[in-house]
Amino acid sequence: MTPATTAGILGDFYEPADAVTAAARVRAAGWTQFDFLTPFPIHGMDEAMGQKRSWIPWASAALAVGGILFAQGLQNYVMVWDWPLNFGGKPFFSWPAFIPITFEAMVFWSALGTAFIAIVAGKKDSVPQPPPMTATGATVDRFVLWIAATDPKWDAAEAARFVASLGADHVRLVDAEGGTHA
Repeated sequence: MTPATTAGILGDFYEPADAVTAAARVRAAGWTQFDFLTPFPIHGMDEAMGQKRSWIPWASAALAVGGILFAQGLQNYVMVWDWPLNFGGKPFFSWPAFIPITFEAMVFWSALGTAFIAIVAGKKDSVPQPPPMTATGATVDRFVLWIAATDPKWDAAEAARFVASLGADHVRLVDAEGGTHA
């Protein structure tokens, strides 16, 4: 397989602790274009891979506050200034009555905004992912290490030796079309 057609290398692990240890060793060895495909989140994997904390929760919180301010502002404008109506002698600014709409607007703004931000931010992922259907078992019962051929350290033979030295089972090179080679 020529380097131009090689997409990367995959190696399977069967225990979460082995996967976290392998991630730390891959990072310590200087590989930068790697990822772990796992069936569930693993505590400590982000730190082992050297990933920084995500900024998306802060954006979600800002969007939630924006939704609260929008709902309160709109309801206050309509019920106090634009079209004040007296319902059974209640004051025009009756904030307890505004809570359901405020909650709904907060959830709506936060959910849609976070989904949009996650889509846009996800496009900036710098690690090329394996071709579809090559990391079989990654969503069921395996923790699959992926090292992309775009890594500056890439050498197919060295990568295969390195991944095997980590204790990975079923180490295989993946070509650009998705075919695997042991």
